[in-house]
Amino acid sequence: MTWFISLPTHFKIALVPGLVALVMTAYITWQGLSGVGIHPGFADKDFANYWTAGKLILDGRVADLFGPHSTYFAHLTAAFGPEYPWHNWSYPPHYLLLVWPLGLLGYKTSMMLFLAVTGAFFLWAVRLFGGPGNRLMWIAVVPFIAHNFWVAQNGFLFAGCALGALALRDRRPILAGVLLGLLTIKPQLGILFPLLLLAERRWLVILSAAASTLALVLLSAAVFGWDAWLGYLGEVVPYQAFVMRELGGTFLAMLPSIYGMLRNWGFDADSALPLHLAIGIPVFLATIAAFFLARTDRDRSILLLIATFVVTPYALSYDLGMLAAALGLLAATPDAQHRRHGLVLALAMLLPVIMMPLGEAHVTIAPFLILAVWLFALRQAGVPAAVGRLRATMRARRQDAWSPASRSD
Repeated sequence: MTWFISLPTHFKIALVPGLVALVMTAYITWQGLSGVGIHPGFADKDFANYWTAGKLILDGRVADLFGPHSTYFAHLTAAFGPEYPWHNWSYPPHYLLLVWPLGLLGYKTSMMLFLAVTGAFFLWAVRLFGGPGNRLMWIAVVPFIAHNFWVAQNGFLFAGCALGALALRDRRPILAGVLLGLLTIKPQLGILFPLLLLAERRWLVILSAAASTLALVLLSAAVFGWDAWLGYLGEVVPYQAFVMRELGGTFLAMLPSIYGMLRNWGFDADSALPLHLAIGIPVFLATIAAFFLARTDRDRSILLLIATFVVTPYALSYDLGMLAAALGLLAATPDAQHRRHGLVLALAMLLPVIMMPLGEAHVTIAPFLILAVWLFALRQAGVPAAVGRLRATMRARRQDAWSPASRSD
C-alpha cells in the first residue's frame, strides 16, 4: 500500500472511482450470468450484434447483415424478444473473419470468452506500449476496462491493435502493419496513422499495413462473397451515416467529440459538423506538423492517440482505451505531478465512466478535457520550443540575406 499512499491525490481521484466501477461491473455481470435465461439488460449490449453475426454466418445468411436494417433487426428480436431495443450492424465484411466463432456458443458463454480474449490482448498491448513497471499506466486504463466490460464492446480489440502497432513499429514492423490492417475495421480510429508512418519513414510498416488490409478484404470477399462488400457500401454505410446525423439520447452522451457535444446540446448535424471541423482540421494539421517536430517516438505516439479523438467526429466512449494509454504515459512526466496538470489528466482518465451519466444531463466535458490534454502533450513533446527555434532560424536567415555584406556580394 506504500505506493498508493505516495500517489499524488489527483491520481487517487482517478483510481478509486475506476476500481469502484470495475467492482460494480463485475457484480452486475455475475448477476447476469447466474440468472436463468438472458436478462433483457444483459442482452442489451453491443456484443449482441457480434453474436448474432456469428449465428447468421453459420446459418448461411450473411446477406442479412448487409441488407436493409429491418431485415437484420428482425433477427435480433427473434433472438431476444419483440421488445428488444434498437441496435444496428455497422461493420465491414472483414470483421466477420474475427466474430464468426462466436456463433458456435451460447450468448453468455460467447460474451465472456470474447471479453476475456480481447481483454487479454488489450492488457498485452498496454504493457508493450507503457513498458514494465509503469503503475500510472494501469491506473489510467482501469476506468476504460470497467466501461468496456460493462458495454461488452470491441474496445479492447481495437485499442489493442492501435497500441500494439505503436509499440512494435520499430522492432516488429511487419506485425505492427498487420495490427494496423485489422484497425481498418474501424477506420475512424486510424486516420492519423498513415501520416505518422510517413513522417517517421516507416516504409515496411506501411507496406505491411497495405498488404494486410488488401488480404483481409480479398479473404472476406472469397469467404462471404463480393455481395457482402456491395451491401456494406450500399446499405450499411448510408444507414450508419443516418445514425450519425439523426440518432439522439444515450448515443450522443457517448461521443467524446466536439460534434457529439454540440449534437447533445441540441445542434443539428448540419450545424455541428462544420463547427467540429473548425477545431478538428487545425488540430489535424498541427498534429501532422508535430510529428516532424516532436522529440521522440513516444511523444509522437501520445499526440496521435489524443488528437484522434479531437479530429474524428465518430468515436465513442468504448474507444477511449487509446486515449487512456496516452494519459498513462503523460502521467509519468514530472509536470503531471503538479496538481493543475495532474487533475486534468485524472479527470480525462475517468471519462469512460463519467461521460454517459454527465452526457445524459447534457453536461459535456470530454472535448474540453481532451483538447487540454492535447495542448499539454504538445508542450511535453517540445513542439512549441521547436517552433520557436525554427522561427528564430528563419528570422536570422532573412536578416543575413538583407545585411550589407550580403548585398555587396
